[in-house]
Amino acid sequence: MQINDGRIHFLYQAWRSGSMRAASEILEMAPSSISRQIARLEHEVGSTLIEHGRREILLTDAGHAIIEYYRTRQTSLEVLNAHLLDLSAARTGQVKFAIGEGFLGEALYGTLDGFMDDYPGFTLSVSVTDTTEMVRLLLEDEVHFGLGFHPQSHPQIVSRFRAAVPLKAIMHAAHPLALRSSISIAELCAEPLALMGPMFRIRQMIDLAATDSGHLVAPVLTSNSIPLLIRSACVGRAVTVLPEFSARSELSSGQLVAVRIVSPQMQSVYVHLITRRNRLLSAPLTALAEQIRKRMTPAALYSPTGDARPPDL
Repeated sequence: MQINDGRIHFLYQAWRSGSMRAASEILEMAPSSISRQIARLEHEVGSTLIEHGRREILLTDAGHAIIEYYRTRQTSLEVLNAHLLDLSAARTGQVKFAIGEGFLGEALYGTLDGFMDDYPGFTLSVSVTDTTEMVRLLLEDEVHFGLGFHPQSHPQIVSRFRAAVPLKAIMHAAHPLALRSSISIAELCAEPLALMGPMFRIRQMIDLAATDSGHLVAPVLTSNSIPLLIRSACVGRAVTVLPEFSARSELSSGQLVAVRIVSPQMQSVYVHLITRRNRLLSAPLTALAEQIRKRMTPAALYSPTGDARPPDL
């Protein structure tokens, strides 16, 4: 059954006003026109809605049911409008994004704390994953955006910004190489290493650099946990390879030292904030992405529309 809400409005106004004539003054139309609209509505629903032959408007049981439906629908519309106003005013909503393990740290935590303070009505969903899974989540609209190293090229994935984040040898401050300004790939590979697993882009870049220089990477510890890799360096058990921001607190305290690795591959690592092509970001989402750009990747190259992918994406 299809009901014309416009005709229900005529019935509602006639019932509320008490008569066709009173309703005609409010609606600024002839009483006969209102009567015809109500008659058409009765034909649509297949029931008599008012007691005909009376000057005042008295509803039948079916008429009361229609009016109740109309009032409930109007209330629902008011709730919806209020919710949309809340969303437009950035008071409520949800943010879902994916991030690589290497970005977990104080910079990210501070960024998320700031966002939640600014948008207390929003909920956050953060998926920590590798870049392959990140792309899948984006393509299936399970997350709004992702932050990862060298994501795989895909025609439906675009980069909103990128930033160079050189990989460095992270080691204990008392390590014999800690006072050096740089080390070679050969020197790195000669050390006991604690590294990410082969599925992670950081590890893939390390393996590529070693292979191109004729060396083999054979870590004594492999893990998808950045804190575990950092701990291995903190206790002097191994050297790890990460961007500096992943161990920012330990580097700031002087417990660890970051040493440059002489390798083009290690210096040309980029982090990208990626979205599905044509994905529209709300104002709060855009604000969070901008805070990530400023606080986590200060040297980012920004593409506000995300229309073009960088050459190395």
